[in-house]
Amino acid sequence: MGEALRRAEVDDHRDDVLILIAERKIDRRVVGSMRLQPNFSGPLRVEGEVELPEVYKGRRLIEAMRLGVENGTSGRMVMVALVKAAYEICHACRMDFALVAGRRSVAAIYRSMLFDDVLEGRTIPLSYADHVQHSVLAMPIRDADRRWRAAGHSLYDFMARTEHPDIQIDYERVFEAFEHA
Repeated sequence: MGEALRRAEVDDHRDDVLILIAERKIDRRVVGSMRLQPNFSGPLRVEGEVELPEVYKGRRLIEAMRLGVENGTSGRMVMVALVKAAYEICHACRMDFALVAGRRSVAAIYRSMLFDDVLEGRTIPLSYADHVQHSVLAMPIRDADRRWRAAGHSLYDFMARTEHPDIQIDYERVFEAFEHA
């Protein structure tokens, strides 16, 4: 999987797509990335694979995909930082839901972050992920803060209350990409 993430896909070059990059401070080597693709100019990739429940119809959705981070403890922190950056972008752009599709291990991580299971336990093979079975999960953006706080989630302070100086978001580029908003 890691090697496949190193090769750009056609969607990576779309004007309405953002690629989040995590770099090591010491040498600026890329240690993680994630693609964000909204439904402003067409359906999400996952919508080509499965019909989403009614609650998602006509809503401002964004799909986070192609998450790739280095293995190990530092990779887990990079993943959380990428998810935080995605959350901040979704919040600033008034997105209703962030959706992700993940293999069993990745889905478990998103469930631990209190994402909802869109397919209620079912998995689907994704044509754009080598037909591997994936769960589809969603986070209601306006409810995320309350959800993490009510659960006493260990990531709450980092995700919702900390302005992290190492997470730099170019909001001019964000709003330019999402101008259809």
